[in-house]
Amino acid sequence: MEFSIGEAVFVDGLEGIYLIVGDVPERGCYLVKLSGLPASPIEVPKSKVHKISTKAVEQIRAASDVGVENAEPDNEVRPVSPYTPEQILVGTAREEVIKPLYLGQITKEQAEQKLSIGRTVLNDLLRRYREWQSWEALVPGVSGRRKGDTRLEDEVEEILAKAIDEDYKGPGASVVAVLNRVRWECNAISKNPPSASTVERRCAQSSMRKAVANNQGPVAARDQFDSFPFGTVTQHALQLGQADNSPLDCQAVDPDTGKVLGRPNLTIISDDHTESYLGFWLSYAAPSRNTLANAFFMALQPKDELLAEFALSARFKWIQYGKLSRLRTDGGGDLNAKTVLATLAKNDIRHERRMRPQSGGKVERKIGVVNRYFIQTLNGAIASSRKIARGENPEKLAEYSIKDLFILIITQICILHERPGEDGLTPNQRWMRDFGEKDGVIRTPPVVKDATQFKIDMLHQRNIHVRREGLLTLGLLYEPGPYWNRVGEPVTLKLDYGNLYRAWVMDEGLWVPVKLINEDSYPKTMMEWNIQRKSGLPVGQHTPEGLQAMQEQHHLKQSLLTQQQERRLQESRDLEDKMCEINQPASSSLLEPKAPAKPHQGPIPVMMGYDM
Repeated sequence: MEFSIGEAVFVDGLEGIYLIVGDVPERGCYLVKLSGLPASPIEVPKSKVHKISTKAVEQIRAASDVGVENAEPDNEVRPVSPYTPEQILVGTAREEVIKPLYLGQITKEQAEQKLSIGRTVLNDLLRRYREWQSWEALVPGVSGRRKGDTRLEDEVEEILAKAIDEDYKGPGASVVAVLNRVRWECNAISKNPPSASTVERRCAQSSMRKAVANNQGPVAARDQFDSFPFGTVTQHALQLGQADNSPLDCQAVDPDTGKVLGRPNLTIISDDHTESYLGFWLSYAAPSRNTLANAFFMALQPKDELLAEFALSARFKWIQYGKLSRLRTDGGGDLNAKTVLATLAKNDIRHERRMRPQSGGKVERKIGVVNRYFIQTLNGAIASSRKIARGENPEKLAEYSIKDLFILIITQICILHERPGEDGLTPNQRWMRDFGEKDGVIRTPPVVKDATQFKIDMLHQRNIHVRREGLLTLGLLYEPGPYWNRVGEPVTLKLDYGNLYRAWVMDEGLWVPVKLINEDSYPKTMMEWNIQRKSGLPVGQHTPEGLQAMQEQHHLKQSLLTQQQERRLQESRDLEDKMCEINQPASSSLLEPKAPAKPHQGPIPVMMGYDM
C-alpha cells in the first residue's frame, strides 16, 4: 500500500484533509475518514488520493487567499474554541484516563475510581472515544434550560397567553384558531411564531389549569401548573433547617402487657444544606411545643451520650448537631406558638413560614423516607390512609414498644447519613466539608449557651401569683421554690406536659426547678391529668345524689318553717285564752247583752275641725 494507516491525504472532489483508515485492494479503493470529526469511513478510488506536499498546500493557500486583500475587516469577536474552558478541562482530564483504558493499559475499575463515575457512564465514554480518538469526544454536554425558563420571547409569550385566554374557550375551543391568531400577530411585529405543537401543549395545559381552578381553587391550580425555578440556595450547613410532625406508620405496644397503644407521633428537625437529620422525638402525645422542644433538645447536642445510652456507639455514628440560623415550618399551631417564636428570637434563630409547598418539602420527604422505606417494613406497620383488606389486622402483628421504635429510628438515621445523593456525597461528607479538622484547625458547629434552658423556654407557660400554700395552676400545687415568703408576687411557671412532677420558675434570668406537692396523688402526664379532670363533673356541679340531698334539705327547711309557725300560733292562742280567764268576773253567770242603740234623729252635729 502506497500510504500508511493514519496518514493525512487529499481527496479529489472532496474538501478537507482525510486520514487513511484501510485498504480495499479487490476494488482498488482506500478507506478514508475526515480528520477531526467523528465521521464514518468512506471508500475512494486510489487515483483520487494524493499525498500532502508543500506544493499542494501552497496551491490551496493561494486559492483561498484570492480576494483577501480587498475584503473588509471583520471586527466581530469569535470564540477561539466552540467549547468553554470548563468543558476543555473536563475533556482533557477524561482523555488522560480513557486513552490508557482504550489501549488496555488500565482496567475499568481503575478508570471508575480515577474519574469517580459509574460503569454505565464509563462505557459510554469509552464508546465515544473508540469512534473518535480525541478529547473532544469526551467533552461533557451543555446543560439544558432550567425548569421555568422559556425559549419564547416575552412579546411572543404575551401574544400566546392572550390568544389562549380570548380564543380558546367554550365547547368548540380550537387550537387552530389560537395558532392562526398567534401567527398573524407575530408576523405583524416581525417575530417568529411558536410551533403548532407548542401552541397545542399550551392550550391543553390551560384547559387543565382551568379545570383544577374550578374544582380546587386558583391556589391549587397555581401550585400544580406554575413553574418554581427559584429554590432556596444554601451555602453551608445549619444555614436553613425545617421541622414537621407526622404519625409513625407502625403500631406500638405496651412492653409490660403487650397491649397495642396505637401509632406514636414523630417530630423531625432536618438540615437543608447537608440533607441530614439533626434530631427527632417520638411520643404518644399530640404534636405540641413540648414535642418540638424535645426534638430541638436532641438537635442542639452531640449524640455521643445518646448512642452510648442505647449501646449503639460501637456500631453507629451520628455527627450532626448545632444551632440553626433559620428555621422554616408550615402553619401548624405547635410550630408557630408564641413561646416557640420567642425562644427562637432569643437565640438568634430566624423563623420563617413556607409560602408554598415547593419551599418546605424537604423535611416531609425525610419523614416519608423513614416511614415508607423502613418503618413500613416492621411488624405492626400500617401505611397512612391505606385501605385495609378484609380480615387484615395489623395490630395482631405489633411487637415493638415505643422505646424499640425510638432505637430503630436512630439506627435508620445513621444509615441514611451514609447514603450518597445526586452529587455523590453522603450527608456525613457534606457535614465534614463545613465542620471538623481542616488545615490543622478544628471547626465545631455553633451551639446555644444552654440546651436545657432552650428547651424550657419552649414549653407551655403559665403566668400566676404566689399563694400562701405554694404555686397553684390547673389544679396542680407546686412548691414555691425561690419564691418562699413572697406571697402575691407574679411568677412565670413552665410545665413539662410529659412529666408534671417537675416544673420551672423564672428567677434572676434562669429557670429553677420546683416539685409537685403530693405527686403520688396525680398522674405523670398532662394527657392523663386532663382525662382525669374531664372524666368527672365540671367544677361546682353536684352529683345526682347531691342534687337529691339538696331537694330533701329544701323540704326539711319548709317543714321546719311550717312547724315553727304552727307552734307560734298555738302559743298565741294559749296566751289569749289565758288572758281571757284572768280578766273574766268572779260570777260564773254570763252578762246579758244590751239592747241595740236607737238610730239618731235630727241634724247631723258639727264635727270638730269641719268648716261650714
